[in-house]
Amino acid sequence: MHSRAKRICLNSISAILTVFIMTASFFAIYLFLFNIVYIGTPVRGMSMYPTLNANVESSDTAGDYVYINPYREMNINDIVVADVDWNNESRYVIKRLVGTPGDQIQIVLNDEMSEFSLKVNGETIYTLDYSREFYNGSYMKYVSFINSDSSNVGLTPDGERCIELHDDEYFLMGDNWDVSLDCLSNGPVASDDIVGVVDVVIPYKSNKFTTLVSELWGLLF
Repeated sequence: MHSRAKRICLNSISAILTVFIMTASFFAIYLFLFNIVYIGTPVRGMSMYPTLNANVESSDTAGDYVYINPYREMNINDIVVADVDWNNESRYVIKRLVGTPGDQIQIVLNDEMSEFSLKVNGETIYTLDYSREFYNGSYMKYVSFINSDSSNVGLTPDGERCIELHDDEYFLMGDNWDVSLDCLSNGPVASDDIVGVVDVVIPYKSNKFTTLVSELWGLLF
């Protein structure tokens, strides 16, 4: 009886170990393939807040981590990552795609000075309540740009000046207009500068466990 019970116990342990090893192997292979297909990067800065959260001391989160698919076709409203040289500094920026080749981009302040509108080909895409920070920053740079002689300055069917995207040019903006450093300040980006589309977002809240997982994940991948 004892021998039979011992065999049953050993067989059970063997089965559990087999399942564990197969699961661990599958997970390891999955992570390996995932890391080949995707490019990972942490979120820095608050330009995409509250959609994405950065790793800053004043934030309620420890920082989101995004995975970029360099093979997926881009669509309007996708969150994309671009490798740009802005302010004489090469960096990855995470922004929302709002304009594609041939599009006309406008930032319009209404007559009451209570609201900004982002218009693409004459259609209002986003609005923002009046913000002095945005007005004195990106909006004034936009006004200065559309009054320049740049080849990217065009005219809408109504005769209004706008930013007009050339072939192979894309327009990116952060969701948090007040603080976003994006194409409003730096002009359009070329398709070669776009790394890919954000497919996966891993959010981390500021507790010890998730912060540890975040750090380990960053070290491994």
